Amino acid sequence: MKRLITLLAAVVAFAAMASAQARFGLEGGVGIKKMTFSKDVYKADNYTGFFVGPKMKAKIPILGLGVDASLQYAMNKAKIAESRTKHMSYLRLPVNLRWDIGTSLIGVYAATGPQWDWLIGNSDLKTLDGLEATFEHSIFSWNVGAGLMFAKHVELGASYSIPMSKAGSVRNVYDQVAGNIKIKNQEWQIRLCYFF
Repeated sequence: MKRLITLLAAVVAFAAMASAQARFGLEGGVGIKKMTFSKDVYKADNYTGFFVGPKMKAKIPILGLGVDASLQYAMNKAKIAESRTKHMSYLRLPVNLRWDIGTSLIGVYAATGPQWDWLIGNSDLKTLDGLEATFEHSIFSWNVGAGLMFAKHVELGASYSIPMSKAGSVRNVYDQVAGNIKIKNQEWQIRLCYFF
């Protein structure tokens, strides 16, 4: 059922883009735990992964409203215990409703919408202290973000991913859920996109 809803949402978004003024580009960025306006944002322990992929946006001729969607490869670090991490690869589909305002030289935008992540690869990890993590094959989250637009070609923005479903669970050697350990999929994303 979730896959059907996902497919329908993607079809509606792309159909809306096809009927409006669509533009195509390439987007990339990094995920971070905490957003700060200092050099601390670039520290290695604040980095959670990266993403890259093609992006499409379309402006509907109503008060600056539009939609965008991207198909991305994303790599995230999952922290299981204090010293246990796993690099996870995902196929990611964010679909946003957006609002743009500005001139042809500079503008601002705000965007929000659902995001689906599908795991690529192994979904299990055993640690040396007897814990076993199992990651979900699909994750649903909600994005909220804003940014700047330059000369109608470059967008620089930030967004926050709010988890709407769990990313995984951790069990101990007795096959009991380890309640004090959580696998979360929430992060800040700093993104840069170039539209052709």
